[in-house]
Amino acid sequence: MDKAEVVIRSNAVFTGTGLAPFKGGVAVKGDKIVACGEDKYLDTFIGPDTEIRDFGDKLVMPGLIDSHTHFAQGAFMTDPDFAVNLIDCTSFEQAMERVRSFADSHLDNEWIVGCQIIQFQWEIPEMPTAAMIDQYVSDRPVFLQQVDLHTFSANSCAINKVGVTRDTPDPAGGKILKDADGNLTGVFSNNAGAIFMDEVYNPAMDIVEASFSKTAKRANALGITTVGMVNPTFVSMDNPYAVLADLNARGDLPLRVFLYTDLFENERLELHEIQEKYNFPDTQVEWHGFKQFLDGVCSDHTAWMLEPYSNAPETCGEPAEDPERIRAAILKATQWGVDTRIHTIGDRSVHFVLDCFKEGERLHGKGECRHSMEHNETVQPEDLPRYAELGVSAGMQPWHMLLDMPDRAKDDAVGPERAALSWPLHSLLASGACVHLGSDFPVVGLEPMEEIYGAVFRMLEDGSNPEGWFPEERITMGDALRAYTYGSAYAMHAEDRIGTLSCGKQADICVLDRNLFDCAPEEVLEATSAFTMIAGKVVFEA
Repeated sequence: MDKAEVVIRSNAVFTGTGLAPFKGGVAVKGDKIVACGEDKYLDTFIGPDTEIRDFGDKLVMPGLIDSHTHFAQGAFMTDPDFAVNLIDCTSFEQAMERVRSFADSHLDNEWIVGCQIIQFQWEIPEMPTAAMIDQYVSDRPVFLQQVDLHTFSANSCAINKVGVTRDTPDPAGGKILKDADGNLTGVFSNNAGAIFMDEVYNPAMDIVEASFSKTAKRANALGITTVGMVNPTFVSMDNPYAVLADLNARGDLPLRVFLYTDLFENERLELHEIQEKYNFPDTQVEWHGFKQFLDGVCSDHTAWMLEPYSNAPETCGEPAEDPERIRAAILKATQWGVDTRIHTIGDRSVHFVLDCFKEGERLHGKGECRHSMEHNETVQPEDLPRYAELGVSAGMQPWHMLLDMPDRAKDDAVGPERAALSWPLHSLLASGACVHLGSDFPVVGLEPMEEIYGAVFRMLEDGSNPEGWFPEERITMGDALRAYTYGSAYAMHAEDRIGTLSCGKQADICVLDRNLFDCAPEEVLEATSAFTMIAGKVVFEA
């Protein structure tokens, strides 16, 4: 019997196949796991040259798989010299003072970018107008992003720079907001933000490579071994995917990146053309399917709902893309046998896309497709069992709950009855659906423990709602970790290679610096990786 090169031992090993840890370890040879189990099963794999790593009470588990990121833009937004973070600003004035300070200390930046605004924390909970921003910075272009990347603000200099006027038509799936007299307000929603992003997110290649590489290594330090990178990239580079692949081939981007590109490409390209376009041989950057938006978010009434909003009864929201265009593209992808992901936050969006997947199955058979609905923030009870029935996975990002909790943004928007249907993690799991977890980076940070905390406790960081927000939808630590490993691997059609500590699978392993199963809630948020391995290669060690 071949001996292992490394045996990783611990008093707490979580394989992702069960829901609780045990005392034992994992044996690795080359890029594969050759054994996993209790100590007595590992002994035969230990030879004179085997390195034995004993991590005591630290939690050994499969590498974390963040199933939903916008990795390219996230790399730039989390670069402190590219953008200023405004997530903790509790007033417009505080945010703008920080923007002005950033501008003064970054005189060479062509654009002044402010990100992750939560305007619901402000006295007037609205994104600022151009005139408001001009009072602080008027001589350089300023572009501000709401935390969920669905609403944006720009000052007059930025508006003039990109050439938007009162006569510029709304782009498909977006709105250029105007006042009663038809003048630009400086606020832009959904796809209208791309007018600015095309210029903002197209930096020099040395900046691109540095940001991408730095972000991948930060992911490793958090225990992340794989990310799903979903459309849109929110950057205007010609081919950010090729840059990632080149860095990966050079060893400067130690991360598996599974791509979900623009669904609407299947309107103008054949499947073989798309596969060729995103084929990066001898790298860990792989094309896995399509992704597209259908709606926005509830807090600003851009999610598509079955009934009017409680605090805006004049609207049910509206789709960000033509629903019939989405339907036709889904049916074509299903005919091709290609996995497709759709952003669905409102209950009408959820129902509509489930109908599309059902129609695809009726027309083209069940096949091998593993479609996924992303976010699933409001699901009507009659739609819950349809996920499992159709084999549709549910992608969830629990920290989004904590963004809405403090100011009751979701509760106020949809009212108490629909708020109780929000982020139905437990209900979806109980229905038999595959639930996979991720971050939606850079809407929030890459930190997986924030998502785990949100899923398990549904509680604010300060503990002010210890019973949890609709606590019946809490899930166990085991379920949360399994959704962040096996669930994500399954949803991305990769469970045969990664996602569990199983013999024959790739040795993607992380060791957390504590056993999450024994942690108080606040300690979960503090947890991070002590050791991360991808395909048998150590990519991070504390």
